[in-house]
Amino acid sequence: MTDRVSLNHRQDGGLYTDEGAPAFQPQTGSLVAAVSSKHRPRAERRIRTFFPETWIWRCLNISDPSGEETLRVQVPDSVTSWVGEAVALSTSRGLGVAKPALLKTFKPLFVDFMLPPLVVRGEQVKVPLSIHNYMDVCTEVDLRLSAPKGVQFVGHPGRRHLTKKTCVAPGEAEPTWVVLSFSDLGLSNITAKALAYGDTSCCRDGRSSRHTEEQHGDRRVPMGTDHVRRSVMVEPEGVPRAYTYSTFFCPNERVHISTPNKYEFQYVQRPLRLTRFDVAVRAHNDARVALSSGPQDTAGMVEIVLGGHQNTRSWISTSKMGRPVAGVHTARILSWDEFRAFWISWQGGLIQVGRGPEPSNESVIMAWTLQQPLEVQFIGFSTGWGSMGEFRLWRKMGADESDSEAFTLGVPHGAVPGSERAAASVIGDVMGPTLSHLSNLLRLPFGCGEQNMIHFAPNVFVLKYLQKTRQLSPEVERETTDYLVQGYQRQLTYKHQDGSYSAFGERDASGSMWLTAFVLKSFAQARSFIFVDPRELAAAKAWIVGQQQVDGAFPAVGRILNKDIQGGIRGAVPLTAYVVAALLETGAASEEERGAIDKARRFLESGMALASDPYSCALTAYVLTLLHSPAAPEARRKLRSLAILRDGVTHWSLKSSRDMDKGTFLSFRDRASQLVVSAEVEMTAYALLTYTLLGDVAAALPVVKWLSQQRNALGGFSSTQDTCVALQALAEYAILSYAGSINLTVSLASTNLDYQETFELHRANQRVLQTAAIPSLPTGLFVSAKGDGCCLMQIDVTYNIPDPVAKPAFQLLVSLQEPEAQGHPPPAPASSAKGPRGDRRPADDDDPAAHLHHQEYKVTLEVCTRWLHAGSSNMAVLEVPLLSGFRADVASLEQLLLDRHVEVKRYELAGRRALFYFDEVLPAGAVEAASRSPSWGARGVAWRGFLA
Repeated sequence: MTDRVSLNHRQDGGLYTDEGAPAFQPQTGSLVAAVSSKHRPRAERRIRTFFPETWIWRCLNISDPSGEETLRVQVPDSVTSWVGEAVALSTSRGLGVAKPALLKTFKPLFVDFMLPPLVVRGEQVKVPLSIHNYMDVCTEVDLRLSAPKGVQFVGHPGRRHLTKKTCVAPGEAEPTWVVLSFSDLGLSNITAKALAYGDTSCCRDGRSSRHTEEQHGDRRVPMGTDHVRRSVMVEPEGVPRAYTYSTFFCPNERVHISTPNKYEFQYVQRPLRLTRFDVAVRAHNDARVALSSGPQDTAGMVEIVLGGHQNTRSWISTSKMGRPVAGVHTARILSWDEFRAFWISWQGGLIQVGRGPEPSNESVIMAWTLQQPLEVQFIGFSTGWGSMGEFRLWRKMGADESDSEAFTLGVPHGAVPGSERAAASVIGDVMGPTLSHLSNLLRLPFGCGEQNMIHFAPNVFVLKYLQKTRQLSPEVERETTDYLVQGYQRQLTYKHQDGSYSAFGERDASGSMWLTAFVLKSFAQARSFIFVDPRELAAAKAWIVGQQQVDGAFPAVGRILNKDIQGGIRGAVPLTAYVVAALLETGAASEEERGAIDKARRFLESGMALASDPYSCALTAYVLTLLHSPAAPEARRKLRSLAILRDGVTHWSLKSSRDMDKGTFLSFRDRASQLVVSAEVEMTAYALLTYTLLGDVAAALPVVKWLSQQRNALGGFSSTQDTCVALQALAEYAILSYAGSINLTVSLASTNLDYQETFELHRANQRVLQTAAIPSLPTGLFVSAKGDGCCLMQIDVTYNIPDPVAKPAFQLLVSLQEPEAQGHPPPAPASSAKGPRGDRRPADDDDPAAHLHHQEYKVTLEVCTRWLHAGSSNMAVLEVPLLSGFRADVASLEQLLLDRHVEVKRYELAGRRALFYFDEVLPAGAVEAASRSPSWGARGVAWRGFLA
């Protein structure tokens, strides 16, 4: 190809060739490339490497009076036809659509070959090549293939180049192939160079002089040349594994006080030698500060009111609710959307109040001199008159100006060499990782009605958070609402006619109480952002209410496909609490629904004493707080008694209950040696939701720190349910604690002395996920944060292992059938292959089968699996990776859905994987007892590829 071409959008055409200067002929609506065989190419041509799928996508503002614009672009190296279309919009002429223009890019001789986008190290890949001759003479072509170190020609060890010789008749293409093996990770470039010499005899009688690689004295001038380079990404073998260190840094952590809508002071002791302090306040109105000699209201106390009279006036009084002695008009001095800083001093009996964190004469709002100096030992904080409040005070005792932590990054023994990767990321927003990975929060398939919700529910929480904190941009709103619309439409496919939902829709015998409540809750939360048909909500609510028992409990209707993902919802109390929460968030629209909620409330209040495990306690405390039940304080007291406080973080664990079988819950390894249970994330998230309902930021922060430690690299957790509940809780906390500004410096350094990085976080970039790669493993990593505000730090380590589990839960048997084994005759040997005119081709220095014609190469994988433990598995997903260069035969997959012995509920094709969904997988003995065929995961699944 030529390097540049000037395209003028006119409906005329011309010739475009890379063997000389462009020539133009009148040919309406198309550009055609052609060349005469008399033109001899230059000895060396540039390498063709530019092969885009889409070439031009440009928007132009045409200002020239002629109405024309010349666009100079580089023509791609593909030998193909390009169709150009133009659409114009004018204020005077409206919309105009031009006729399509055709550009054919052409070479008289070219080599065509493709590589798969990626291969696995150690694989052997059969790469087909074709040599096309559009000249008017028969040519003898020398094809030279070059590969870098790390790529081997199978059958030719140690060779970096391979030469093939063949004859190609005029107007025909000659196929060949080569087998490559890959040993080095990363991007590998394979180059093919063809030199064509005129030789009429080679197409007539097959005779051709032998020109080997060593014959450098050949003085013939080639008639045509081509030089092509293609790339392939080589990935490590084995099964991917990952773990994440995540921590929520808050250096200079301050005393935090949350005040309810109740005019009652909360007192803290004044630090020694303190005669003034600065405070960050967030409230709608009436933020009150008391300076007192005791830990209670006293006769000689001073009360300072900010934003009184509906956030219009501020004043100082010498008693609680006393007459103002100094006042000033201060319209909108407070805000609920952000923290605002003030300073207060009382030195020498002079009471002063000012704006900002540092005292100055210019910042003073109001002042008053007491007749006698005030002995201030305690300082109280309160809101009231329709407002809650948040107060951030001086640094906590024992808190350092910088927060630091050390991590040990490593991979287990036996990890696949070269597969280890590590990266550090930091963001000044507890919701930051979720915002960056909304489309892929979990490394899980999404083929059933429950898993689909991971594409739906988190978007609601993100939108609500950004909207409440006034950070929602039009771009993020469009992206998240698109996800919501797609998830909503997809979820309706899992609906039953009675309004309920189940994992596989009508393929299941009945709807699921738990999943229907989950969908109802999520749809109700999404109503503020997308259209949700009220009839869908009404039908789901009617089905739920219709299942309620006489005592007020909601039963576990429907098959429980995945007991682990459903966390702790196993008994009547937690399931009823879960359903009530869904009904409350949806809203009771009828007396029947309000009556059902009231009956369920009485059941939960009476059953609270029976809720001994922390999961039930957390969910019950949350729902009773939502209901404003008189039993809610007792439920919260019980929940706090089960909390685990360690190293400044708070969480709840299944170990707190003797009756709880920890093995029944989904567990995952968040770090190399730490085992975390999915239900523990859920129960801790419900406790956080309870604290945010109460507006208690001080109690919520240690819970947020623990939840942040459990996140995966994508911002989610381990399952759909714990991810949705935890993100809802974190979003509510983020709304409650949003400060609006941050000023942090985060420094990282490795013990290997090969890595040092500094991240700066401020208001402009606090929601930008900053990432840096860690160059080597294993290593130690020191992290320190200094400044004001909080940030989330994540360190993600990925690696591959050859054997995923030492004690597998399933047994897998895999067999591969190739065409010979299926009764197909083997391909003809190269010695009998005929040329285009029936003549034998000349030999080359590759294996004897080098000149097989293209044919479809089909292999069949047979995959069998069985459950190795007692009983049956939960819902199971069988993942079958495709061989490099192959694609799945969809017809054979559709047959699996019709095979009653296999019992595949659904299949999906996801990139290089095929996923098969089962209600359950049974052990071999159970299957035989039921007179069924063996527990097949996938039978007769054919993978098709064009490898020759």
